[in-house]
Amino acid sequence: MTSDKRRFIVRFTGHVQGVGFRATAVGHARGLGVHGFVRNEPDGSVLLDADGPPGDLRELVRRIKTTMGDRIDFADVQQAEPLGREGGLVIRW
Repeated sequence: MTSDKRRFIVRFTGHVQGVGFRATAVGHARGLGVHGFVRNEPDGSVLLDADGPPGDLRELVRRIKTTMGDRIDFADVQQAEPLGREGGLVIRW
C-alpha cells in the first residue's frame, strides 16, 4: 500500500437524494484519480467512499460542496485505509 493514496468516506446529509447528487459527484470525479462509489443511504444521506491522492479527494469534495452546497446540511469526512480500487467513481444502488 502506497502512502500517496488515501480513502475518504464522506456522508452528506440534507436534501441530497433525488436531486442528481450522485451523478454530479461522478461527473466531478472525471479527470481526478478517484476510485470508489457513491450511493444513497436508507437514512436519506448520500455516502461517498473513494480512494485516491489526497489532493484529488479534497478537490472532489470541494467541487461537490460548490455545486450542491445549497442541498448539503453537513458533510462528515472520515479517513480510512485505502482499498486500492480502480475503475473511477461509480454509482452504487
